[in-house]
Amino acid sequence: MSEKEKSKASLLERWKNKKKQEKQLTSKISKVPEGIHIPLSYGQKRLWFLQQMYPNSPFYNYSEVYILSGKLNVEILKQALSKIYERHDVLKSTYHEENGKIYQVVNEDIPFEINEYDVSAPDGKTSKTKAQNILNKYTKHSFDLQNGPLLKVCIIKLGAKKHYLQLSMHHIVTDEWSMIIFRKQLSEYYIKLLAGKSVTGKKNNIQFTDYAYWESKQSLKSKNKEYWKHKLSGEIPVLNLPTDYTRPIKSTFKGKLSPKESFSKQFSQRIFDTANKLDITPFVLILSVYYVMLYRSSGQKDILVGSPVTDRDNSSLESVFGFFLNTLVLRVKITPSITFRDFVEHVKQTTLEAISHKNMPFSELVKVIKVERRSSTNPFFRVMFVYNEPLKTPSFGENLEVEHKFLDPKVSKFDLTLFVSEEGGALSYRFEYSTELFTTSSIDRFQNYFNNVLQGIVFNSELKIQNIPILAQNEKNLLFGNTKIYENHFKAFNGIHQIIEQYAQSTPYARAVTYKKEHLTYKELNEKANAIGKELISNNSTENHVIGLCIERSTDMIVGILAILKSGSSYLPLDPEYPKERIDFMIEDAEVKTILTTQAFSDKFAHSKAAKVYIDTKERSVSIDNINFPKSKASNLAYIIYTSGSTGKPKGVPITHKNIMSSTEGRLSFYDKNPSAFLLMSSISFDSSKAGIFWTLCTGGNLVIAEKRIEQDIDKLGDMIDENNISHTLMLPSLYKLMLQYVNITKLKSLTHVMVAGEACSANLCIEHFEKLPSTNLYNEYGPTEGSVWCIAHKIKQENIDDGIIPIGEPVANSKIYLLDEQLNPVPFSIVGEIYLGGPGLTSGYIKRPDLNQKAFIINPFNPPEKLYKTGDLAKYNRNKKLEFLGRSDQQIKIRGYRVELSEIEKVIAAYSDDIDDTFVLIENNNSELPGGIDIIVNLEENINRLIEQISIKEIENMISSVKALSNEQKNTYLT
Repeated sequence: MSEKEKSKASLLERWKNKKKQEKQLTSKISKVPEGIHIPLSYGQKRLWFLQQMYPNSPFYNYSEVYILSGKLNVEILKQALSKIYERHDVLKSTYHEENGKIYQVVNEDIPFEINEYDVSAPDGKTSKTKAQNILNKYTKHSFDLQNGPLLKVCIIKLGAKKHYLQLSMHHIVTDEWSMIIFRKQLSEYYIKLLAGKSVTGKKNNIQFTDYAYWESKQSLKSKNKEYWKHKLSGEIPVLNLPTDYTRPIKSTFKGKLSPKESFSKQFSQRIFDTANKLDITPFVLILSVYYVMLYRSSGQKDILVGSPVTDRDNSSLESVFGFFLNTLVLRVKITPSITFRDFVEHVKQTTLEAISHKNMPFSELVKVIKVERRSSTNPFFRVMFVYNEPLKTPSFGENLEVEHKFLDPKVSKFDLTLFVSEEGGALSYRFEYSTELFTTSSIDRFQNYFNNVLQGIVFNSELKIQNIPILAQNEKNLLFGNTKIYENHFKAFNGIHQIIEQYAQSTPYARAVTYKKEHLTYKELNEKANAIGKELISNNSTENHVIGLCIERSTDMIVGILAILKSGSSYLPLDPEYPKERIDFMIEDAEVKTILTTQAFSDKFAHSKAAKVYIDTKERSVSIDNINFPKSKASNLAYIIYTSGSTGKPKGVPITHKNIMSSTEGRLSFYDKNPSAFLLMSSISFDSSKAGIFWTLCTGGNLVIAEKRIEQDIDKLGDMIDENNISHTLMLPSLYKLMLQYVNITKLKSLTHVMVAGEACSANLCIEHFEKLPSTNLYNEYGPTEGSVWCIAHKIKQENIDDGIIPIGEPVANSKIYLLDEQLNPVPFSIVGEIYLGGPGLTSGYIKRPDLNQKAFIINPFNPPEKLYKTGDLAKYNRNKKLEFLGRSDQQIKIRGYRVELSEIEKVIAAYSDDIDDTFVLIENNNSELPGGIDIIVNLEENINRLIEQISIKEIENMISSVKALSNEQKNTYLT
């Protein structure tokens, strides 16, 4: 065999030839003893059990059609078919169970029937629809394994010179090799009988029943067991391809074959040449391409693929008709940084090893590995690879042309199966797929991926796995062109406060801020801010001066924000309830030189060297004469927000005027109405507060500040919405759900827009919303502090509920969103990737954290020197091209909407005592009391916001002290 010919042979064929050459034949197969219950082969047992589980399913039918063109002698064809039936016992076998034992019987008295149909018409026209209906009927026939027959044959006349010969069998009696035997014998018998020669139909000396009995007496080799124990050790990964539908609890195996994709002879030759150059077979080459496609389509690096292999090791079995297939489990671990050339060597080695240890029946493999069996999926793999040898249809004489085709039974035994065939020197492929999981468009994408990977490696096999091109152009358009450019409503301004100031001129007496019974008009807000801002200027020595703002919820809180911005400084919110350690760290880290606060908190900052300005000490002149406020720059800082840090140390996020103006003006473009009255729920120490503050005040609305912990009094919250005629609010989904459940809905009728953020929005919440407030618009928002409040949003619609996962939507506020894998490659459509964020809302980086900035803020690989922020959040595009949030890729969690690093909590706990070796965090929301009069859970509930938002050392110390009082038994019962 030449190298070129060898490259075209399948790996299995080469292995088979090698076995023949070495004459390593197994023990001789003799006739089965008479009068015994003949066992099933291992392969047959597997099919029998599956058929019992799904008795009416045609998923193990084998169907094919022969298109006969020319002069056909139907009677001779029927005689030839009958001779084949007589010759092979397995075609007359039936399968039975007695006392828990399964056995097979050869029933010579089962008649062989050939049904004939004539769908031709006198005018020469043919009813193709009728013919197709007949083919479909036979293809989907439900075989009765106990009573038989397990072979259905029909001849359909389409015209004088056009016929179909259709064959359907249960796979328990045949395989692809057997059908080669069938075609060869059919052509031989037809030609002989047509020539008037006799055909005896003599049976083979060895029948499949002989093989089944012989196999049952063979012992399993220990070396095979040990190989598979090692190869399939550890956790068996489940391949999770992006599906369009939720996997059913019990599959019906409904499926479909995709249209055949054929490569040109020229490109096929390039494939063969590439295989030859890499010293592998086309089987290994295309299997390797399949692995790359599956890796890039799932993001998983440990992938198991099934592939059929014949058990005809003995030369005496080469002419025996029956089911001799076993299934190899090919487990390959993918290293993205290696080249494709190196990868194919790994696949080649894995395949050769599996073949050399293939004499391990699949059912026994399951027992040896002790893998969990699932009713709807294979215990090892969900995808298959089948490489079919060149198919040659034997000649039926010069007057008859025969074309052979497989029929689609509309079933799929696996999620996805790749069939590759070679015919006439050209390769083709198609997918069989589960229609319970995938739509046609998804399979089209898989075909594009497969083509792109194959094209990439054929032209450059030195490509690294991670760099092999896979994306289709339409996906590139989605992934790289997903930024909507909104109108710049604030282009005339350089500072966010300037936008608010204009309303003091245009609508001076409109209500700007409300807290309880206190109100400020835009004129009053501006004048008070001017007075405070004038006093702050004297303390402002440098550009981007940071002023600490520590004021309880009140109208003065908003006055303070505006005053600081007017003075040319940025504000750092300091929640009065923050632990002293956290406040001290923030003041030092942000280099705060001035603190704007109230007299009530004078003791809190007595030790600080920063200058103190008290907002409530005296009446200040509201005149703006002689006030020369600094000229604003869009690049100047507006505020700093501190978030939880992975090292246990909070990290400061500086936001410029440009950042927050871009974020705010995005709301004017995305939402159809601006707020007439916005209910501000969150603390100004959290990024979400900026949505309400600046959106409302930059559009002339009324900012209504909720009382502290009003969420603990749901009725009062409802009254507040009703009394202030609230049109817009933003809150946690969990809080909004409580409102819908417990607030009188008539009190919520003023709401026109509700935004939820900070937690996953459930379909149940949306159902309740549309039932109770169908006229209120509901939105899902997403965005990290580093991206200035938000970057993705979605208006929730009724149809989103049916999808199960409520999307976070699409980019807003001119944000640039990328979903990337570990190698910073864009992930294919519907594949989970990490969200990377860019655009005008993106901060420049954390304060004084160069090491962290290097990891979190990377150069945009698609548009340098632009920066991207690595969010650590996972998402994917759904079939409607909307983003779905899927959780975190790291150890960060969200508690009531706030990002918290577990390591920050652990650090505080560990600091309590040197005796603490391991820490864990348990936060539970119920009313059960621990024994001994200790009510830790209630204590948590009463102070939950402080505990979660500020990670209070005092609270943790109190908890630990309480736990110490428990007995060992109580600790074990309630805390482990």
